[in-house]
Amino acid sequence: MALVPCQVLRVAILLSYCSILCNYKAIEMPSHQTYGGSWKFLTFIDLVIQAVFFGICVLTDLSSLLTRGSGNQEQERQLKKLISLRDWMLAVLAFPVGVVSMM
Repeated sequence: MALVPCQVLRVAILLSYCSILCNYKAIEMPSHQTYGGSWKFLTFIDLVIQAVFFGICVLTDLSSLLTRGSGNQEQERQLKKLISLRDWMLAVLAFPVGVVSMM
């Protein structure tokens, strides 16, 4: 099975978010030493939410590739739960926080 370009793009975005998070945590800033550290910044919180969201997207894509054509009802039910979690996270967390942090 060939990977769909959308799936490759999601993996690339996830890896870029993880590398940005690692580099951000390595930077020594005076504001990171105060109360709350880097978690007091909405842009950092948005970065973490987006990284978790794209991780769930990659997990959903891999699960759908692995369970395709198996006919197992339990796997299909678990995949539907994972897809609903992905959709909920986009609608409730990733999109609203991303839009607000860009303003």
